[in-house]
Amino acid sequence: MIFRGLALAFLMVTAAPVRAAAPAKQTLSFEGHDRTYHLYVPGGESTAPHPLLVLLHGSGGNGLFMIQRWQDEAAREGIVLLAPDSLHTDIGWDIHNDGPDYIHAAIQAVAADHAIDFHRLYVFGQSGGAVYALNLAMLESEYFAAAAYHAGGWRKPAEYKFADYAKRKIPVAAYVGDKDEYFSVESVQDTERVLTQHGIPAELHLLPGGIHAYSEVPKDFHDTVWNFLKPNALIDIPKYAPYRFGAAPMR
Repeated sequence: MIFRGLALAFLMVTAAPVRAAAPAKQTLSFEGHDRTYHLYVPGGESTAPHPLLVLLHGSGGNGLFMIQRWQDEAAREGIVLLAPDSLHTDIGWDIHNDGPDYIHAAIQAVAADHAIDFHRLYVFGQSGGAVYALNLAMLESEYFAAAAYHAGGWRKPAEYKFADYAKRKIPVAAYVGDKDEYFSVESVQDTERVLTQHGIPAELHLLPGGIHAYSEVPKDFHDTVWNFLKPNALIDIPKYAPYRFGAAPMR
């Protein structure tokens, strides 16, 4: 009877699930504003530096939603997720209020408390965040190892100028539904064309029947995106490039 009781207790202890880490909301003082970002750090005993993925929400969204979409993938793959909120979430990302300096400051804040592999910084965005992820990848091609986005791209020729700022041929992958209500197949194909003309290794993946909503992506979507991002790592020392923003970015 005692043996059976001990055995049952042992089974109850060993069967207890590992408690998953929870996303945390953080604040950062930046240029006179208390900014918010959401952070997910995977559990486990490893002390090795983690890759970090910056997640950029769509207009009207927030970073927590992005964390929730990526959390299972991050737990499996050991990815630190950093999802900042734009200053005006109803409007979305603005290069003047939410420029690269803000993203850089948030990354530095996370790195102050967690071991981050700076050769494996990535950026992913959705919708309005997709456009900003693409622009950010061009501006900071020597800082981020690779970029990917869903439901976005450049729709106006004036946006093509961002490709001129890429000092490194940063790998970029786009995932856009062929039924997207806001980004036409023609516009995302034009984006791919401009990138490849600049020597940037760009991939366009059209999702058959896919629409704009992030909730409608395939079940294996985040596996697919991470499998694109994770083999890429900077060989040289990461270089962050500060800019001043007027009518156009200036270094």
